[in-house]
Amino acid sequence: DEVFYQLMMRIIVLLMLKTMVTRGLVAPTTTALKLGDYVKVNWRLSMPLPEEIDVFDQGECNLVVGNGYIPALHDCLLNLKEKKQEFSLKAPFGETDPRLGPVSVPASNAPKGLSVDDMVRLGTGQTARVVSISEDGAVEIDANHPLAGKDVDLHLELIQVLDASKLEKVTFGAGCFWGFELACQREPGVVATSVGYAQGQTENPTYQDVCSGSTGHTEAVQVTYDPSLVQFDRICTLFWDRLGENRFALNRVGNDMGTQYRHGIYYHTDEQAAIAKASFETEQAKHPDRPIVTELEPLSVYYIAEDYHQQYLQKGGQSAKKEAEATIRCYG
Repeated sequence: DEVFYQLMMRIIVLLMLKTMVTRGLVAPTTTALKLGDYVKVNWRLSMPLPEEIDVFDQGECNLVVGNGYIPALHDCLLNLKEKKQEFSLKAPFGETDPRLGPVSVPASNAPKGLSVDDMVRLGTGQTARVVSISEDGAVEIDANHPLAGKDVDLHLELIQVLDASKLEKVTFGAGCFWGFELACQREPGVVATSVGYAQGQTENPTYQDVCSGSTGHTEAVQVTYDPSLVQFDRICTLFWDRLGENRFALNRVGNDMGTQYRHGIYYHTDEQAAIAKASFETEQAKHPDRPIVTELEPLSVYYIAEDYHQQYLQKGGQSAKKEAEATIRCYG
């Protein structure tokens, strides 16, 4: 009887631990994470990042495995075997590309007053570092990532596997999707973002298809958020703040015009619909003589955009750290 009792107690303890891990109450000592899992981690690269590329949060953060521009982190999560693990990464920021530099720019084409290590923005939208300046004023620049070709160690701790079923999604049209995605990435409680094409008729459209204005889609940002960390009405406020005066313009945000740039809140649930309507009415009450033309509709369809559009501005060197305040630049 004693042996049977001990066996039953052991089974009960194991079942309790399994339940606690599933509910995110404790972290497993070993793990097999998969894409889409919602986790709290503590991670850090072994070397400090130069300011111009320090564009993502390190340390303790919540994220969805497989979403977000953090070089190599998601691959490490998928290969994590222990609660704490160190990974040696070979050139996680890519190899040096000789086409990106160093290249020499004649003095006649270089801005005045530059110094070595200054960052300059090129006509292509890329950034480059000033490597050297010759006596005649010619400037040598390099557009390679500052850590290109360098090996890095990554320290990773899985703190908690959280309940992904409690996450919520909502989709916004706010003009060019690059800028609003970065604004959402910076919002505490937003744990994943993607950009794509919403509310159209053509199946699986390309960027070129949507830009033609003939597919019925609008450029959109899909936001995944943890409602225990950020409320939906706060994300609506972020949307209105970002949209600004464009809320009164039909099929236009800034200099981007056409039905593919129309703005809207495309809700996923009835609760979101009620909150979105309330936020719309609050904003309209501030401007009784100027009708807001922002769409409020249930999301009908969403196709994720091409990979190079995802986290585009962060990839280009703009900070996606939570609560970052630097001005968001969409076009250089």
